[in-house]
Amino acid sequence: MKVLHVLHGLHAAGIEALALQLIRHAPTAMQSELLNADRSQQAQAPAFQELVESGQLAALHQWPRCDGPLLAWRSFRLCLRRRFDSALIYPCNRPMLWLALGARLAGVRRLAVHLGNTAPADPAGRRTWHRLLRWFQRLGVLAVPCTQAIVESLRPWPPGLRLGPVIPNGCDTAAIAARAAAARAQRRPGDTRRVLMVARLDPIKDQATLLQSFAAARPPGWQLQLVGEGPDRARLEALALELGLDPAQVFLGRRSDIPELLGQADLLAFSTTPAEGFGIVLIEAMAAGLPVIASDVPACREVLKGGVAGELLPPGDAAAWAERLAELMGSSEQRQELAVRAQFHAASYDISHTAERWYQVLTP
Repeated sequence: MKVLHVLHGLHAAGIEALALQLIRHAPTAMQSELLNADRSQQAQAPAFQELVESGQLAALHQWPRCDGPLLAWRSFRLCLRRRFDSALIYPCNRPMLWLALGARLAGVRRLAVHLGNTAPADPAGRRTWHRLLRWFQRLGVLAVPCTQAIVESLRPWPPGLRLGPVIPNGCDTAAIAARAAAARAQRRPGDTRRVLMVARLDPIKDQATLLQSFAAARPPGWQLQLVGEGPDRARLEALALELGLDPAQVFLGRRSDIPELLGQADLLAFSTTPAEGFGIVLIEAMAAGLPVIASDVPACREVLKGGVAGELLPPGDAAAWAERLAELMGSSEQRQELAVRAQFHAASYDISHTAERWYQVLTP
């Protein structure tokens, strides 16, 4: 069976990470190819090229960015020539409707689109999402959410709208655990203690609350590290300076060594907003055996199993975050208790489960 994986730029973000994992863990009878419909974005190109060289990815197609009928025509020609049985579209946006149209006209039998973000909270934004999903449905594209929180964000549903099963995102828990353990073993006695957050620097996240709470609670010997890039970087760096934090130490930019950074950290803090769709670093931190705290928003609540696999704190409440950070930074026993809870539940998010469910959806 031949599956086309579709991305719109090779960004260093969650859907690209998911695509890499699903291609790596495809069944042996499955042949995978990747289409990047916006070749101007190449941050993750080396990782996908490695899959080509290893034989796990049969072909990597890269197109200049386009939209409308031209995108549909290119999709039609590619799918007709390569004779794909199924296609998995990772970004859920309007241009992908044209791509789906071309694939459908070329005879691709099974089409699915990944839903990775919650719908906008405002009624007008939600109606736009409803229209988008209805068009995917008319084209025979199954929309598959990664959390129940995404499903709930779409309510009230328009008549006739249907979604696929909720398939949580996954990670290679064993590989992350091994890489994190190796990095942890290399830490020197007396090494700086670290609070780590990994997320794109954009308004969907809430690094500002973490910056404010860490600055208020920081004891000697502790450091905050924020991994990621995005449009909010300048604003957040200015806030760090106001709070007496050194941006050069706090902001690490885009990194490819996340398991190693997790292994060198002492606490994973994920401050975000109700717009959060999943938070892949939560399960990566669980696999690495890190204590996890996160904002009590629907997606994080779901991923952390209602607070069993990690502690949930009021979103946007810098005072509450500062109080809890101070307690955790001052108590290795409390951090260890949280780490044990996190690691116990990590196996349920192993990529093997995620891949099995996705390929069941994609099998005609």
